[in-house]
Amino acid sequence: MKVKSLVFGAIGALFLTSAAHATDHKKPVNSWTCEDFLAVNEDFQPTAVGVAEALNSKDKPEDAVLNVSGIEKVTPTIVQACQKDKKMSFKDKVRAEWDNLKKEIY
Repeated sequence: MKVKSLVFGAIGALFLTSAAHATDHKKPVNSWTCEDFLAVNEDFQPTAVGVAEALNSKDKPEDAVLNVSGIEKVTPTIVQACQKDKKMSFKDKVRAEWDNLKKEIY
């Protein structure tokens, strides 16, 4: 009986500490800096770029379609630009780099 209580207590403590840890780092993408973006796992950085681009394209029907190939091209550029200025707004950096990509394509 004591072992069960100990196990359940340990599991409960684990959930509480991981929940507290997760809430410490939640921040909306709108308020991310480049430093926040660079802290994201590399595999998820293109997704973060897609979300930021979608937020930047709000209320623009011509940009309503998600450009997957564009995201693949612009993500490494955004990573490099963010490494140079980690305090810059991530959303603003995505907008600037996305505009540069559009100029190159069109």
